[in-house]
Formats: sequence, C-alpha cells, structure tokens
Amino acid sequence: MAENEAVFREYNERAKKAFDEFQRVAKEEGQEGFILDNDTPLHFYCECSDLNCRQRIKLNPSHYNEIHKRRDHFIVICGHDIKAIERVVKETPDYCIIEKFKQPPEAVTAPQL
Repeated sequence: MAENEAVFREYNERAKKAFDEFQRVAKEEGQEGFILDNDTPLHFYCECSDLNCRQRIKLNPSHYNEIHKRRDHFIVICGHDIKAIERVVKETPDYCIIEKFKQPPEAVTAPQL
C-alpha cells in the first residue's frame, strides 16, 4: 500500500516538473500571456493507496512542496487514509495530510495512467 501511495506522489512530481518547465519556456520565449503565478493552484492526484483512485486535490505548488519536505507525508482525500499504516496529521476542508508509520520506498516504477 505504501508503494501505491509513492506511485501517486511520483505522478504528482512529474506534473509539477512539467508545469515548472512550461513556465520556464514561456518566460524564455517572452510569452507573458502563458506565464502563471508560481503559486497558481494545480490539481494533484490523491496520494492514497487505492490504485483505482483518480480523485484530484487542488493545491498550490508551494504548499505541495512544504507537505512533501517529509518523505513520510502524503496528501489524500479525507477518508482515504488506512489507519493500519498511517495517521492523519492535518485535516482541511479539501484534503488530509497523512503520515506513514514506516518510511515509504525511495523509488517506485509508476505505471501509465
């Protein structure tokens, strides 16, 4: 289950890197109309352990980065936590931050969505 959560984190990291690259290229090419505020909310995947979950969480990239400074923290839709392997450390109206009891794997192979 922890590896499944790490897979969704990998998807989110890829999306954020693509957004950052898009912003960089737009700036280099002088395409001001395409440049967004660096903290424009993005729609991240719920990082729960259900591989069939495709729900999204709207979150500012800076907040996403802050949450993931700890490798054992993940963002999930509230109610998607598994009490046997994690605990909720913060609950908001839109999502919960969970903390894994064991460190998640360093690297995972993310299948195509």
